[in-house]
Amino acid sequence: MTSIEPAPADGRALAEAVQDPSRLEVVQRLGLLDGAPDESFDRLTRMATRLTGAPVSLAVLVDDDRQFFVSQVGLPEAAAVARETPLSHSFCQHVVARSSPFLVPDARADPRVSDNLAIRDLDVVAYAGVPLVVEGETVGSFCLIDNAAHEWTAEEMEVLHDLAGMAMTEMSLRLSVAEERLHLREQEALRAVATLVAGEAPPGAVFAAAAEHVAHVFSAAVSRVVRLEPDDEHRLVGAWTRDTVMVEGVGELVELDERSAIGSVLKGRRATGIRRPEPDVAGSSVLRSGMAAPITVDGRFWGGISVGWDVEVPVDERELDRLTRFADLVSLAVTGAQAREQLSQLAFTDHLTGLYNQRAFSERLEEEVRRCRRYGRPLSLVVFDLDHFKLVNDTHGHEAGNRVLAEFASRLVAMRRGSDVVARVGGEEFAWMLPETGGKAAINAAERARALIADTPFLGIGRLTTSIGICSLEDASDAQELSRHADLALYWAKAAGRNTAVRYSPELIALQPGSDSADRLESAKTLAAIRALAGAVDAKDPSTQRHSERVAQLAGELAGVAGWDASRIVLLHSAALVHDVGKIGVPDTILLKPGHLTDEEYATVKSHAALGAEIVADLLSREQVQWIRHHHERHDGRGYPDGVSGADFSEGARLLAVADAWDAMTVARPYGSPRPIPEAIEEMKRGMGGQFAPDAVHALLLLYESGALGARRPVTGD
Repeated sequence: MTSIEPAPADGRALAEAVQDPSRLEVVQRLGLLDGAPDESFDRLTRMATRLTGAPVSLAVLVDDDRQFFVSQVGLPEAAAVARETPLSHSFCQHVVARSSPFLVPDARADPRVSDNLAIRDLDVVAYAGVPLVVEGETVGSFCLIDNAAHEWTAEEMEVLHDLAGMAMTEMSLRLSVAEERLHLREQEALRAVATLVAGEAPPGAVFAAAAEHVAHVFSAAVSRVVRLEPDDEHRLVGAWTRDTVMVEGVGELVELDERSAIGSVLKGRRATGIRRPEPDVAGSSVLRSGMAAPITVDGRFWGGISVGWDVEVPVDERELDRLTRFADLVSLAVTGAQAREQLSQLAFTDHLTGLYNQRAFSERLEEEVRRCRRYGRPLSLVVFDLDHFKLVNDTHGHEAGNRVLAEFASRLVAMRRGSDVVARVGGEEFAWMLPETGGKAAINAAERARALIADTPFLGIGRLTTSIGICSLEDASDAQELSRHADLALYWAKAAGRNTAVRYSPELIALQPGSDSADRLESAKTLAAIRALAGAVDAKDPSTQRHSERVAQLAGELAGVAGWDASRIVLLHSAALVHDVGKIGVPDTILLKPGHLTDEEYATVKSHAALGAEIVADLLSREQVQWIRHHHERHDGRGYPDGVSGADFSEGARLLAVADAWDAMTVARPYGSPRPIPEAIEEMKRGMGGQFAPDAVHALLLLYESGALGARRPVTGD
């Protein structure tokens, strides 16, 4: 049966096949190189020798400069102990180069291999090898060896093919398990850094955490976050390293060689992998491979993040994509961290209203609280939130909304005394500091302000109202607590129906549902930061700007139609505001892709529901976390990530799923035009009992029939 087949064209073709980076990357990812003997493969090589009578059987991985015996039976003792040989002793490299069976009945007479040193050193005379193919790459060979000339029969080759198939199945399974573990490490890292960002950690802590977590994801010896300075110098802002590898000091300017991975990124501004000694780590053990990805902030190149290994690690597009996904998250981290860092360098004036901005107001409040504490003087803080301001923007446009904010500011300024400080501290949020003013006087001042706002129409808009929270220094220990208590009073003013002023008292905390109210107030602050993060995700694409706000508004209205009480509607609204925060883990190239997604890209998108639930797990109730995790589930159980149905598909998740789908249908997206309201209604009806829960769709239809649905929901992004 044996036939002599032509060898590859020359030694260069053989070397190129063996050195192919994509092939070597799969070999590395299998995790079998240099591993201990494995019974799963040993069983196969024993079967091969027993069924064919050949004295030697091998399962071989061909690396760039050696062949490694994953399993062997019958080799000489020295080779069996070493479990590898250089390629000078490899027949299996020919299988790799050919990607087809390689049969040699007598190597001594075969010009293709007659100079192979395995003939002399390992007593290889006859050889039969078939490819081991994983993910489309020939990683090695499953082979038989005889120390005498041997004409390989069809029956022997059939056995060899069958056992090789079993070996490939085992390898593919190992690879899937390894990929899943790597994916889990990546998701844990994403969550850890995202939670840190949401908690408004200092920039240095964010960069250090990013470097540490990305190093663990890639099992790297070193990782770095490097920022490009305005004068084209480079500053190391975050780093992690094993004890055996040293890097320059964090915070210092560093010299980077353009041939290194991070140097290449800072020059070429695209993700790259390097498989040679990294020259830019002075005074350390030399790194032998690395990769880096660019970090962009607000569309501008900011710097790069890199990992390096002190062993040779092939880097392919899969690994670069994984690092780029992490760089996307770091970019969001940088956006938030840099924004906070830059606040101290910005002017003290809000550009729209001419008032103090939040940074300046916070500093003034700190100073005034210290003064009042020192001299025993009274002080009060009044915070305002313009009621239903979103409707102004939605109905009249953002320019009209800006005019309202400016007019609101001017009315507050008209009421302040010479020592008072008025500031714009958020989108439609304002603060008024009243020195030498106790709680009772502050209530009177706040009521006058409330009446001035409510009684005088805004030009072109009509009458608007404001909710107000008040706290005096007698009810707070410092500036931070003064602000927190005023915010809590504002919360109750809004909960009481808006257009009212509420003064903080210790009883307010007792009135909150649950015994962990103080902790929940702190969690609310962190949740606000996560909402900002979710807003940043929405804002990546103009068509999804304010998507989460629209979904939250509709979900709350659906819950109202479904008969939920006010407190539970608030819970659903809060969860809906952050339902898509998990998309921080989805690369922009996928999130904004105008065409159809590949299966792999769709799997990445689907991971956002579970990741989002993990990010808010410590901040929201278990029920709210479940709503977020299940907002892409289906009534028929074919949704993701858990495929729930029936009682496991909770009502909150059902309502949120309908609200999310409705917004996707009626707002322009890269992959389609918005549907007219009647057409979208018919689509929702068709989905009843399949994609959508009937009770949730009925709630939507009731809104539509009342005229509220079409009137309040725009069909284009705002």
